[in-house]
Amino acid sequence: MYHHLEYAVVAEHVVRVRLARPDVANALNAGLLAELDDAVGRIAADDQVHAWLLTGAPRTDGRPCFSAGADLKEALDPDAKPFPRAAALMTAIDDLPKPSIALIDGVCTTGGLELALACDLRIAAETAALSDWHLRRTGLGIGQWGMAARLARLVGTDRARELILLGTVLDGERAERIGLVNQVVPGAELEAAGLEWATRIAGLPRRGVRTTMEYLALQDGRSRADALALAERAPALTGLALRPFSDAAARFTREKE
Repeated sequence: MYHHLEYAVVAEHVVRVRLARPDVANALNAGLLAELDDAVGRIAADDQVHAWLLTGAPRTDGRPCFSAGADLKEALDPDAKPFPRAAALMTAIDDLPKPSIALIDGVCTTGGLELALACDLRIAAETAALSDWHLRRTGLGIGQWGMAARLARLVGTDRARELILLGTVLDGERAERIGLVNQVVPGAELEAAGLEWATRIAGLPRRGVRTTMEYLALQDGRSRADALALAERAPALTGLALRPFSDAAARFTREKE
């Protein structure tokens, strides 16, 4: 079905989407972005998918790779038609209430980093190389797909300045230290670590995960008082009737026995 990515069910209720342009370091051209847009819509519409993984195929020489970002050769082709919804695609990934986990190894730069930032969780290999070169390449360090906004919210404005202005390349361990990724693992364990997280999430109550995800998005940037008030209204707003706490306590006790 797809030419530039792979879509596979890898566990119950878990899908893996793999960027697959290994000959060009998984550069994001119009064709790949259009297919990714379709895959995200497919995940959103499929009630059997509860969580999903996003990763990149190794290069043709075997080196790991997430994505080298936007396809610059395509950008220089006067006859090429860019994918018009790239920024909207990043927002669709960001807003999707089905948790996404980016698995990052090798190069993850500029547009590739934007794609990873749009995911809910990020696991990096020790050998990952994360960076942003928008300022160096385009003369403006904001990013057309929301990079600067997402990066500053994730690691803080000071760290975002460093990464954008200096083009600093972070390995997995440093990326974890500054909060850019949630976990760092040896490269050989990356897929297994991501699958373990995804299956744990997929086993949680589906509507509860959706409501929690939507609440976390809605409360972001609000005052504490507004966030607390929203927490009280969130279940009703999403049509979720909470079970009595005694039911949860009884279920927890049974699981411990």
